[in-house]
Parts: sequence; structure tokens; C-alpha cells
Amino acid sequence: MSLYDRILGHPFVYHYVRPLVVGIDYTPQYEALDAHSADRILDIGCGGGDALRYLGSFETYHGFDTDEVAISFAKQRPEAGRPNVHFETAPVTPATFQHVRPTRVMMNGLLHHVDDEAAVQLLRMCGATNTVERIVTNDPVYLADEPLNNILARLDRGRFVRRIEGYRDLVARAGLTIAHDVVMRSHPTRGIARYLLMVIER
Repeated sequence: MSLYDRILGHPFVYHYVRPLVVGIDYTPQYEALDAHSADRILDIGCGGGDALRYLGSFETYHGFDTDEVAISFAKQRPEAGRPNVHFETAPVTPATFQHVRPTRVMMNGLLHHVDDEAAVQLLRMCGATNTVERIVTNDPVYLADEPLNNILARLDRGRFVRRIEGYRDLVARAGLTIAHDVVMRSHPTRGIARYLLMVIER
């Protein structure tokens, strides 16, 4: 991993510095997840556990990430001490879905970090799990006539930022249905980056 990636990927930079630069508010993404007290949430690529700032109600929350530093940061959050909150440093596999039996799956900022085959495989795992009712993804996106946004997208640590059609194609290849998608600012009033939010159903 390059020094650039190590700096940008550090939880402190991600959670405290980055929001000051580009403006970050994930409220709409977690509202789209529509989680309730009976939901089992699987957060793939959970990073430092930022989801717990936005999720108000759930039966269980399971955050998975392959970054040991990020998971260590997540486990230090006050909410991590709750008995229904779990963090694990591991890739997600079909066995993960069988164990967690999620009703809601969040992939916030994940798809642009993986190539097409890996992205389709993840989405197919969601589709193959009959408990999953909703999947929400949120990723930087290249847009026509948005040069500043596109520069930010190119500077992102994720090497697979796509155009809108590219993300939609992943969902179609996985045999899933996009119930709703929208391009939105990273923060409703001061966000300078654009993200594609997709609400996906089986």
C-alpha cells in the first residue's frame, strides 16, 4: 500500500479530516437502509464503524472489514460495547451470510474499491440469501460536466470508480433490481463530491 493510501485510509483522517475537506453526511444513505428494531444488519466494508452514528434501531449489527486498523478503531467506539454489535476483521463469504442471516446489507463506499467480478460476486451473495430484503450502496461516481467531482473521484483510494451505467450494470449482472438510485452531494449543503446511492432489492 502506498503512503498516499495509508494516510487517506487511516481512520482518523477518514472520520475527522476528510469530512472537513469534502463535507460528509451519510444520513440519507442510512435512512434508505430503512432499518428497524427487528433487522439484522450486515455492514460490508464497515471501516471504523461510522454506521453506528446513523443507525437508530436494529436487532443486531455486524460490521466486516479486511482492514485491521479500521476494525481496531471501530471496536473502540462506545457503541461497540453493546451485546448486539459485532465487528470482525475478515472478508465476507457465503458462510457469513448463513451465520448472520441479514435482512439489511449496507455497502457504503465499497463497490468502487473492488473490480467488476468481485462486486458482482458480493451482490450475488446478497441475492442468494433469502433473508435479505434490501441492499444499499453508496459510491463516488464520474459525471459529465462535473470536473471538480471527477478530480476528487480520481484521487479517491478506490481504483474502480465508475459512471452511473457501470454501477447499474453490476446490479443487473448479479440478477438484482434497483428500486431507486440517485446522485447526491456528499453533504446536503457543503458537499463538493457526488455519490451514487442505490437501493437494491432481490
